[in-house]
Amino acid sequence: MPCLPVAARNHRSIALAVTCLLLWLVVPTTSHAQPYIRYIDVDMRDVFDQRSADWFFAGSLANAFHTQTRTFVLEDELLFTEGDELDDELLLETERNLRRTGLFSSVIVKVDTISDDSVDVIVFAQDRWSLRPAVLLGTGGGISNYGAKVEEVNLAGIGMNVHASALYSTENDIGWEGLLAFGQRRLFRSEVGLYASIEASKVRTEQMVSLVKPFRTLATAWAGQLDVWNRFGQDFFYGNRTPTPSGLPFEQRGVQGWWSTARGEVDRIFFSISAAADQTQRSVRGSEQLFDNTGRILISFSSISQKFKRDQFLNGYETEDVQTGGWGSVTLGRTFRLDRSGEAMWYVSARGEQSDYILPDVYLYGAVAGGSGFSMRGPRATGLEVTGLGHARLSQKVVLAATIRNQTSWNWDGFRQLILDNDGGLRGYAANALTGDNRFVSNVELRWFPQWKVWIFGLSGAVFHDMGSVWNQGIGLDKTRWHHSLGVGLRIHNLKASGGDAVYRIDLAYNMDERRFAGIVFTTNQLFSAFGLHRFRPAEIVNIAIDER
Repeated sequence: MPCLPVAARNHRSIALAVTCLLLWLVVPTTSHAQPYIRYIDVDMRDVFDQRSADWFFAGSLANAFHTQTRTFVLEDELLFTEGDELDDELLLETERNLRRTGLFSSVIVKVDTISDDSVDVIVFAQDRWSLRPAVLLGTGGGISNYGAKVEEVNLAGIGMNVHASALYSTENDIGWEGLLAFGQRRLFRSEVGLYASIEASKVRTEQMVSLVKPFRTLATAWAGQLDVWNRFGQDFFYGNRTPTPSGLPFEQRGVQGWWSTARGEVDRIFFSISAAADQTQRSVRGSEQLFDNTGRILISFSSISQKFKRDQFLNGYETEDVQTGGWGSVTLGRTFRLDRSGEAMWYVSARGEQSDYILPDVYLYGAVAGGSGFSMRGPRATGLEVTGLGHARLSQKVVLAATIRNQTSWNWDGFRQLILDNDGGLRGYAANALTGDNRFVSNVELRWFPQWKVWIFGLSGAVFHDMGSVWNQGIGLDKTRWHHSLGVGLRIHNLKASGGDAVYRIDLAYNMDERRFAGIVFTTNQLFSAFGLHRFRPAEIVNIAIDER
């Protein structure tokens, strides 16, 4: 090659680069585009279907007492349309969202490949039994409840929930109490849900209305909620060590709202602001609760990271979405007095959560939250919450599940009450007998799913150990008394339902303090889930829970 001047060589290089650029723009290259969705096939089936194994001779008659879910209810949850490029993550999220509605006993979203560049998406959903009349029976800790309820969780097939119940309780001589509740997760097919309820007995009445626009998907840009409530009657104080609790009369009205915006999808960042105002009158001195007659404004910065894995036979027979990842948030805010009894302070809190499979069949979840107010009097209303969950799958039929929960408070001289009994997580102990400012409880269950099915019911069993303690502020954890119980349990799983109502739990617990079997606990739902959830939380006050029963 002849030797050219430097300028000539530079011109040739520039010409070569321009030529390559033009060829890259003009000459077609191999495409890696995803196939497009040609057609969406929605396969919706009634509760009992002739193509299913649980079909029986009266299946048609049973279906006549149920209105099948309308197609538009399912279509409102679809995150894709015909003509879109195929996105496997959107298909998986749609399936999770459909399960989360609680309207279906089984949901499957799958792809049928038609050609190299097109697919059909099949959305299969079988209805759960939505009309649930029931005789209510519950026992445990020396308390009995009986009554009846009628609940329709899918009225007219449009996802509307209507609930009416009457329950007689021997606890604190409450007697009869009634509940009416209404819920519509998509009001007029919008993104806004409406919920309202009224609950009344001779000792207490509660009225509540809530408007909610949730983060429905991983791409929802903003969410918000507005709650209004009115409560009056009396709480009960059990710390006087007498057989009869003290009544604490009160009247309370309040309003609370929050708004949040988010960026990102699987890994999301949130900015939230919340405001609340409370007006409360309490007749008994010393029964004041945290933030009575107080307004507050809080802001928070949060983030979440999440993945999902489908699994079965952890809590029941239904398919569940096990979430792994993490959540973190920091909240800053200010409270201010609405009258002389309120308390003004600055407030700061933080929460961190993490979960993962540390081994293919071993899952762990942990959460820590702490917060405190600061006023001219120093730290106020300091609180700490610690939660741990985990499970190890020993075989396809056997799961070891465990949880710990701790709630501790300092720097608060008002009324605070946490109860340790059947409802609090310690089976086999008298209701409301163990109380304190702080509580620690742990539960371990060896769950056995033999996969025995009788028509629409499945069976499982459990062996469990419960341990817990309650104590007051100023007492060290090493000086409190610990309580233990051992027991066995039977679970009856309704395969035509989903969520907590799909499980009927029967436990026989041995009280190790009294060294005796303490009766049978009969209720619904598992005592605790085998896995945790990382979910959006608006700006919050940590550890203000009080057991009011």
